[in-house]
Amino acid sequence: MGRRQFIRRIRARVRGERGFTILETVIAMMVVFASLTALVYTASIGFRYVGYGRDRIQATGIANRVMEDIRGLAYTKITGGISTSELGADSRIVNCAGVYRFETCAGEKIVSSTFPAGYEAEWLFPHTDTLTVGNLDVTYHTYVTNETPTTTPYRVTVILEWAGGAIASAANNSVRVQSLFWSPDGCVNPNTHPFAAPCQPFFYGQVDSPQARVDITGQLHDFAIDFDSLAITLPGISATAQEEQTTQLNAATTLSGIQFVDSTGTANDGNQQASSEADDEVETSAGSASGGATSGVTSYAASRLNSDCCDQIGLTASVASGDLESRATSVDAKLADAAACPTTGTRETDLLPCAGGHIRHVGTVSVGIPVTHVTPTVGSANLLRVVGPGTDTTAKIDRDASAGTSEDGLIDVQATRTLGTVQLGGFPSSGMTAPTGMSTTQTNDTNYCVRLVNYSDTVRAIAGERQATNPSASVTAGTFYYHNGLGYSNKSVTDATLDSLTVTCSKTQLVGLSTVTWRVTVATGGIKHATTATTQTADPADAQTRWDAEASVQPIEITIRYEYIVDGVTEINVLATFDPGDLFAHGIYQPPPAAQV
Repeated sequence: MGRRQFIRRIRARVRGERGFTILETVIAMMVVFASLTALVYTASIGFRYVGYGRDRIQATGIANRVMEDIRGLAYTKITGGISTSELGADSRIVNCAGVYRFETCAGEKIVSSTFPAGYEAEWLFPHTDTLTVGNLDVTYHTYVTNETPTTTPYRVTVILEWAGGAIASAANNSVRVQSLFWSPDGCVNPNTHPFAAPCQPFFYGQVDSPQARVDITGQLHDFAIDFDSLAITLPGISATAQEEQTTQLNAATTLSGIQFVDSTGTANDGNQQASSEADDEVETSAGSASGGATSGVTSYAASRLNSDCCDQIGLTASVASGDLESRATSVDAKLADAAACPTTGTRETDLLPCAGGHIRHVGTVSVGIPVTHVTPTVGSANLLRVVGPGTDTTAKIDRDASAGTSEDGLIDVQATRTLGTVQLGGFPSSGMTAPTGMSTTQTNDTNYCVRLVNYSDTVRAIAGERQATNPSASVTAGTFYYHNGLGYSNKSVTDATLDSLTVTCSKTQLVGLSTVTWRVTVATGGIKHATTATTQTADPADAQTRWDAEASVQPIEITIRYEYIVDGVTEINVLATFDPGDLFAHGIYQPPPAAQV
């Protein structure tokens, strides 16, 4: 073969289009299939273990939840262990010569008890059961073990097993968590002391004589004055006491004040607060006794008026100086305390807790309505006038011992309240002729359409051991007067017919060239008569022991509408509601839990 011919054959082979043979193709496909099969197998194994990991995480969460629930049980539930009746049916509980142990005879002793009917201990009784959470059907087992209960903690073991999941029936489809439980000697009670605490009774007292208040809403000068509401508040006092392992006492007072609300916001004057606190905890800054007093408080005044240089219309509120208050607290009341407790009456010197105080509104509070801006010859009228009472409002919480030396004693909670004279709906001081039986002198009772005179009430609640006093609440005095067109009629503040009483005081007359109408009305339901309420819970085994006692007085409430109309234009149209607030006393006693050693 010549050189030229050889080259032609080489070029022919190079330019040929022959592909793989059938054998080569089959071999290639087998190689690819084997590779993909291995890849799929590897992936499926990985997915199974990922799922198995999720199963174990979920099972561990369930086991931790079971353990947390067991931690929330009373310690007596832990020391009771599992039921003796369930010992023989569990393969992890081994009978070693009459002693049941956990898993092997070298394991810790199983703690078990015979439980009465109705006994409950979540997860421990029964100590094994099934439940479904998420995609797992699990069986839980709980065990309480302790080799020497007097010196070592109790051990709780929670085991969770499951048969399904990502790897069904795997030998290690289980998780286990353990926790140690210990409580020192002391009082243990499933209801009050889940773990040991000092064996002491619990006493709690609360008393409240809130701030009486007058709330005024409506429109002034045919809506020309920026005004939303006015609140006048009178002094209030409260106290609390709590005693168990520690003693905590508080007495707080709030003095009179004024609050105006309009489109610009809220403006406050007064309402000064003071408190005395005492406790026997070394970690706090409070001492074992505290006291204080306030007197000669600065007077306050505020107004919302439309006025020029000499004439004005609207509301003017004033609180005179003179509120008095005193408060004291003592963990162990004694003569050496700088502040006497209680602050009025017989001083406590029995070395037991005491808290309370007294307060009194001394001056005169008034809300005036000047109208000279629209009727220059008509003098100002009082929408409200409150004259301070002659006696104090008092509140006291006192811990006392019982007659028997082995008894826990009692907590005595009481309060008395007086309000003085409250006058509502006054007639103008000049420029108009008063209706029959009424006066134009603003300091006279007869200047006002309605008034409340000499209101007082009292509450008392005693809780504790071996005392037979029931809680009491009473309205001790108080008369409501109202103008009847010719003079004044009156009713007791506890008279239920007050709720349906209607009152109208009015006068229309020509003043200069203007027709002026002054009108004060009390609509049906504008008065709520005073009521009282008491509740108590006594020990069924000892009717003289009060666990819980409460007394309250819901005092009289009065709402009036005050109107001043000139030539058909309503210049003043306001609602005024006087609400003293509920007087309240509450005492609680719980005996110490039974001791467990």
